[in-house]
Amino acid sequence: MQPMPAPDPVESLVHDHMAINQLLIELAKIMDQVRQGAKAEVLGAAGMLHELRELLFLHFAREEEGLFPFVTEVLPDLSWHVQSMAAAHDGICGGLSRLIHMLATDAEILSVLSVFDRFERAYGEHARAEAQLLQSIDRSASAEQRMKLADLVRGL
Repeated sequence: MQPMPAPDPVESLVHDHMAINQLLIELAKIMDQVRQGAKAEVLGAAGMLHELRELLFLHFAREEEGLFPFVTEVLPDLSWHVQSMAAAHDGICGGLSRLIHMLATDAEILSVLSVFDRFERAYGEHARAEAQLLQSIDRSASAEQRMKLADLVRGL
């Protein structure tokens, strides 16, 4: 039997978003129910926010510790994109941390919804920027460079 080929690192990073996106869809549904007056529903969001935090932290670590150094070294013309995405990571993590704290401290629902809306917009903008970066890498990276990227993100 031949060993399975290693997954393409660009595809792997795209795939990370599936679980994150699914959680965000579920959270958005809960927040819509809350907007319609179902205040108890917001309690169900707390566990999902913790799960989302873990997924995002892992995904962002793979990017910041593997993808970003790779882009800076191999595709320096895209370094500005990496810097923008790193700043977006900080904003997204900050918004998510605030949401978790707000639910833990029983903050006013309108405030929670406002922070969630900003978080959701920031994540959406980041996901689009990341997709553009990954498309650029997909078009530009050689097979050898993809292997190097795979080595950098493996194990993160």
